[in-house]
Amino acid sequence: MNDVQNEKKLLRSSFKAIRTKLSSDFVISRSEIIYKKFTKLINIRKFNSICVYISFNNEVLTNSIVDLALKSGVRVAVPYVVNDFDMKLKFINNYNNDIHFQSRLSNPEPKLDLEDADISDISMFIVPALAFDEKCNRLGFSKGYYDRMLDSNKNALRIGLAYDYQILPNLPKESHDEILDLIISENKIVTAIF
Repeated sequence: MNDVQNEKKLLRSSFKAIRTKLSSDFVISRSEIIYKKFTKLINIRKFNSICVYISFNNEVLTNSIVDLALKSGVRVAVPYVVNDFDMKLKFINNYNNDIHFQSRLSNPEPKLDLEDADISDISMFIVPALAFDEKCNRLGFSKGYYDRMLDSNKNALRIGLAYDYQILPNLPKESHDEILDLIISENKIVTAIF
């Protein structure tokens, strides 16, 4: 394992430990602030279809964004893991009815009998991460699912939702790591500079 991979492994361990200890009050109150900032920055009605992660394990909550999109007539695609390499998308119509909150991998996933969504048709991705940096890099969960998905659709807007503590000055980066366009936290808005 090279130095960058070792550094990422240590950061993942640290940020997972921090996230595990967050209180539900912290998650709910900060997520509400982030949601309000998101709605001020993003006119969701301008997007035909978006991909949104379903939050769990104290991630920034996404249910309000999903509900807003669905009420606005925007198609919402949710990712699910196919195997150790692939993630695919399904369109949902209702947050509560179309999600398995305790799936085979213990993370929320769309029900598999829903309509498939084509990654290339998505116009905005809202992606999770353990940490981000001020250059719009993200530290994912080590499998590369989101990097591969973002690599296959270069035209969509890419947004990360974060708590302030998750945004570092710099993250270790590898050549396959995809950059986001925008990161929104309680007190920060980070945009990519190209």
